[in-house]
Amino acid sequence: MKYCTHCKRIFKNEDMQSCSKCSRKLISDPNQYSPVNIVTANGFELERIKAALTDSKIPFTVQEAEKDTGIQILNSAPPENCTIKVPLGYYTEANDLLIGIGAINEAEELSEEDEARLKEERKKDSLLPETPGKRFLSSLMFIIFFILMIAAVIFITDLITPFINPYYS
Repeated sequence: MKYCTHCKRIFKNEDMQSCSKCSRKLISDPNQYSPVNIVTANGFELERIKAALTDSKIPFTVQEAEKDTGIQILNSAPPENCTIKVPLGYYTEANDLLIGIGAINEAEELSEEDEARLKEERKKDSLLPETPGKRFLSSLMFIIFFILMIAAVIFITDLITPFINPYYS
């Protein structure tokens, strides 16, 4: 088993020398307490996984995605994507548990081509623009549109009110 100290991922292929995600050198003998990314989830699925790990007394940590936009703070929504990490000593137990509850598939480790294809599909399906400048511009346009909609509702209400209530001055 090989371990990437940067990505916190485990690779079962003993012949691999570098991580397929970050290209850093893999180590062969990680510490049993080294954190391992086991799954990325959000919403109800995240809560379900956390409850299953807690019930099984498997220690874990939850880390929000690095590329999270922070929009969740504004609308009180849960984080978009969270990575759940478990100590390496609990990895097989946690992996079996998550396979058992259907949170991950048995063949969860993807080839490099599949990972690249999935990354491209996620980029295409993304609702938010990629760059911070585009995100800011789209947020600004939404705020302006929202203010204009409120102004239009107030203007139309002021026009209609004298017809509904003739005593309104």
